[in-house]
Amino acid sequence: MLSKKHYTKFGKLELGDRRRRPFASSITALRPAPAEVLHRMATRALAAMLPTLLAACGGGGADTPAAIAQPQDDTAALQTLLDQGGVVRLEARTYHLSKTLILSRSGTVLEGAGNATVLEYTSPPATPQQCVNDRVMTMPCALFHALPRQIGAPIAVGDTSFQATQASDVADLSPGTWLIVNDYDEDIGDRVAVDWAQVVSVVGLTVNVASPFRMAFTTARAWIPRKSGLGFEPVAAISGVQLRNFSVVVDHVPSANFAGVCVFGALNTTIDHVSVTNFNGQPFYSYLSKGLTITNSSAQGGVVLSELAATVDLTVSGNSWAANSPGFGLDLGAAFFSVSENTVTQSANAGVYLLYGVHDGSFTGNHIGYVAATTNANAVGLLVLGSWNITVTGNDFTGGAGASSVGVKVEPYRKALPLPDTNVTVSNNTFGNWATTVEE
Repeated sequence: MLSKKHYTKFGKLELGDRRRRPFASSITALRPAPAEVLHRMATRALAAMLPTLLAACGGGGADTPAAIAQPQDDTAALQTLLDQGGVVRLEARTYHLSKTLILSRSGTVLEGAGNATVLEYTSPPATPQQCVNDRVMTMPCALFHALPRQIGAPIAVGDTSFQATQASDVADLSPGTWLIVNDYDEDIGDRVAVDWAQVVSVVGLTVNVASPFRMAFTTARAWIPRKSGLGFEPVAAISGVQLRNFSVVVDHVPSANFAGVCVFGALNTTIDHVSVTNFNGQPFYSYLSKGLTITNSSAQGGVVLSELAATVDLTVSGNSWAANSPGFGLDLGAAFFSVSENTVTQSANAGVYLLYGVHDGSFTGNHIGYVAATTNANAVGLLVLGSWNITVTGNDFTGGAGASSVGVKVEPYRKALPLPDTNVTVSNNTFGNWATTVEE
């Protein structure tokens, strides 16, 4: 992973998946069915869970005390419903959580009644356990533990296949299997190029895919699994999850590695009207996902920003972001994105960043409020580092701290295998109090 020299300037970014990186009625579960079937299912479910639900609500009738000494832990009841999939609706109250909620069923919808529906996470152990108690909710994390398999030849734009290097690496592939193709950079300590592909067939060591590759991949980096080089990983993706209309509060957590809402190894996830307050770690976090949409939501963080990493086909629109670090950032090969009409109300050192292989996207119509700076730092409104094919237009950058502050800064990443800053267009933006408006 990265040494400290890579992340001290812009503040800590962290999550349990990847250590030390740079800029990271009460409840009902319904499945599609005729109305009378839904009624019977809901009646049986509520009857079976009635004692737990009444305790969680603090009372079930005139003879029940209005308050209880300790809040009921709702984790198990919520997890049971999420495990069934379908639509899980939460009423307007506080749900107390003590462990991570796992979203393991495709098509699950978790829906609250607005900001009055609060998922409050309180007091996990001092040492977080990955995907057990180190985030409020996530998809399953098995993908993180699988070693990538080597790809033996470069991939060009338009190719419809790639070459594996060992028969054992393709033996478990079948038509329809989703793969994540990614290139690790040893110096950065993570992926710098990533996309998804779906298997059509396997002939010998040739893996044929459903759609032509839309980006190129190099084999210039030495092959060291999960550290350097080009490889692929099968993924049992959870698809079509929707998170809507609720708030998340992370409270009394001693670790700065604790995340709020995490999207991991997932397809076509929607987050809408979700508010996350997490002064301990990343309010929102995505990694190795495709087709993520975040709209009309808000994030309040502390020293760790909301991070959208190694995620493709990404839409981020109409949200509010705040942190004592960059407001939010895209990194580690995030690609094919649209970031529009967002507001960063509070940030430090950088308002927003796009760094380490971010490409093919637009940053338009966003408002970046005043960017503070830590000791001896100069603020940047938008940092574009080692990223390419990006349009930056129609944004408003209020101003930033430091005698050498910069509104928009574009530069390559200069290491053994550089990442360029080509074809970054900066135009028609509004700048307030900056020493330099654009530095390229």
